[in-house]
Amino acid sequence: MILIRISDNNEQEIEKIAEMLLEKRLIMDVIILRGIERWEHHDDSIVKSEVTLLTAKTKALLFPKIDKILRKAYPDAMPELFSLPIVNMDWEQSKHLVEEVIPT
Repeated sequence: MILIRISDNNEQEIEKIAEMLLEKRLIMDVIILRGIERWEHHDDSIVKSEVTLLTAKTKALLFPKIDKILRKAYPDAMPELFSLPIVNMDWEQSKHLVEEVIPT
């Protein structure tokens, strides 16, 4: 099991992605955090921007499918996508994840 994290400066696109992944049953649930401050290093200076962050639980084997769907939907402006492993989780909650997300 993993957490996927998708961020973009377009809040509406993050909401569309959340809805799409939930409808396709590729993720169990979504948390959307708006107005997150991001700092990046660019050309010897620090650039600050605001992004919207989507976090969702899913099966690790579904990551390539999610990546492919997003690459197809956003060929010119792919949102940032990465995953984090879920090392520990309540066993009852993990059963719910297995039941709610489509089989791989």
